[in-house]
Amino acid sequence: MKVAKCFRWEGAHRLPWHSGLCRHLHGHSYRLTVELSGTPDARGMVVDFHDVKGHLQPLISAWDHATLVAETDEALLAALQTLGSKHYVLPYDSTSENVARYAAEYLLQHGRAWLAEAGVDALTVRVQETDTCFAEHTCAVTVATPAMALPPKAVAPQPA
Repeated sequence: MKVAKCFRWEGAHRLPWHSGLCRHLHGHSYRLTVELSGTPDARGMVVDFHDVKGHLQPLISAWDHATLVAETDEALLAALQTLGSKHYVLPYDSTSENVARYAAEYLLQHGRAWLAEAGVDALTVRVQETDTCFAEHTCAVTVATPAMALPPKAVAPQPA
């Protein structure tokens, strides 16, 4: 059985190495869908949607109205810090593929015990930048699933 929970946020990013328009700072109305696969319990439930939200909402809140920026994008990081703009530092470029992978790794890092207890054996994270474009990352949920390389880094604007 598979269940899914959707999240939305507004955010900006850029891919400075991109040869097209994505090299410029621009925004999206992002949509993230997390699908959890497992066997329903005796009452017919794989997981409680409220629990899914509880584990992912801190990440979504950190991303909402923020700029997703690669830790290697020193020029954008400096500009965001100068402006005091909310941003979230990722350990890699902010492609849809990487954002989906990061969200899956975040859920594994912050919810591994809950996922294991619920009997979830796989998860898929889909990130949509637009209505017509998305990337998905699927991974098994096991005790041996590797943890994230770097902890999440959110930077909120500082009051002037």
